Amino acid sequence: MQKLLPGIRVTRRRALREETYQAVKKAILRGNVKPGQRLKEEQLASEIGTSRTPVREAFHKLEQEELVTRLPRGGFVVREWSRSDVEEIFGIRSILESYAAFLATERIDKMKLGMLEEKLRESEEYVKRGETEKVIQLNTEFHDILYKSSDSRNLYHMINTLRDYFYRYRVAILGVNGIPQRSLRDHKKMLSAMKKRESALVERLVKEHILRGKEIVLKEFEKGTVRPTDMVRGRFREGQENKGTGGQTRA
Repeated sequence: MQKLLPGIRVTRRRALREETYQAVKKAILRGNVKPGQRLKEEQLASEIGTSRTPVREAFHKLEQEELVTRLPRGGFVVREWSRSDVEEIFGIRSILESYAAFLATERIDKMKLGMLEEKLRESEEYVKRGETEKVIQLNTEFHDILYKSSDSRNLYHMINTLRDYFYRYRVAILGVNGIPQRSLRDHKKMLSAMKKRESALVERLVKEHILRGKEIVLKEFEKGTVRPTDMVRGRFREGQENKGTGGQTRA
């Protein structure tokens, strides 16, 4: 039987319920468990190394977050995402992250600017190599440093809480041919404006960057080359190539 949570086991050092919940949630949001797939308490409990009770409790919590749906005859299934979910997620991102970037530009120090610059140097190298997974990692790290630099604990917490929801879209967008290069150019513009302390410009650049990503996803959704439920590792670009587009997408 294929494992749904590869490499994940719960330890006693953290609250059992919370760690089980986080493990299942991460598996859903990272695409290890697919939309429409039924979740089996016994299987997940065995893989995590716990009893069925914390797994059942995790399902109830995930149901409240609308990540899973209860089946009429019992059990749960991973909820499928809709177009409105895509629009909502990107709308939230554009507001929270652009404001965090505005604050960061006002408050960032030279050390953090240097860290952002280093992430861009690394990203440029991996973009040239075509190593998408590493580009995604560095992209996430760039944004993390940027938003931490806002020096707003509450704002960073809100962004970080929603980060896993954003992950599937970042994977999808950066999997499109030409988009990693465009994303890198966007980040360079952001950093340049930050060095000049042009906070309003950085805010606008970040918002445009995020909303451009939304348009890329929705455009492919309209063309039928991708569905929100396909937005897991690798499948976005494959959907394009199967349609004979050669992976070319404008942004």
